[in-house]
Amino acid sequence: MKLNNTSYLAEPEAAVGIIKCLLPEESVLLIRRTQSDRDPWSGHYAFPGGRIEPQDATIYHTCVREVSEETGIDLVPQDLQTTLDAELAGRNVKAPLVVQPFIFQINERPELILETKEIDSYFWLSAKLFRDKRNHEITEVLPNMIRPVFPITDYYVWGFTYGLLCSILDFDNTTIANR
Repeated sequence: MKLNNTSYLAEPEAAVGIIKCLLPEESVLLIRRTQSDRDPWSGHYAFPGGRIEPQDATIYHTCVREVSEETGIDLVPQDLQTTLDAELAGRNVKAPLVVQPFIFQINERPELILETKEIDSYFWLSAKLFRDKRNHEITEVLPNMIRPVFPITDYYVWGFTYGLLCSILDFDNTTIANR
């Protein structure tokens, strides 16, 4: 699955695990990053994941390790549904890096054990709610930067994570601008 008709020659520097759960309803796991002055994604909703480390044999191993560290979910190869093309993330927060997304599918929502130094909370995003254009907005996410978003409690999903969600959940976000 190619998202933006753009391929990157650089090797991925990080990986994210997109965890789709089928029961009790189709949903996708999002984590909310802890507030930190050192983290350009501080306070954002995202997929669990992180940067490659020397002990990681492959970028896939980075993904599995990071998901386990951040959420306590131990993914297995049988859960891997597909590997997406690497994409550039962080352009909007001036911290771009090439990220490799992996989609995993599990049947039931597992119990999560959050790494509270990095993760503030989590949210199972209903695919049905995300696919309903009435649940999306256009807002100013940063000064002079207006983007489509999906609101969650006191914040919203936007940018790289929003784009991936639109792609994997077959949502055409151009429809929200024409409401």
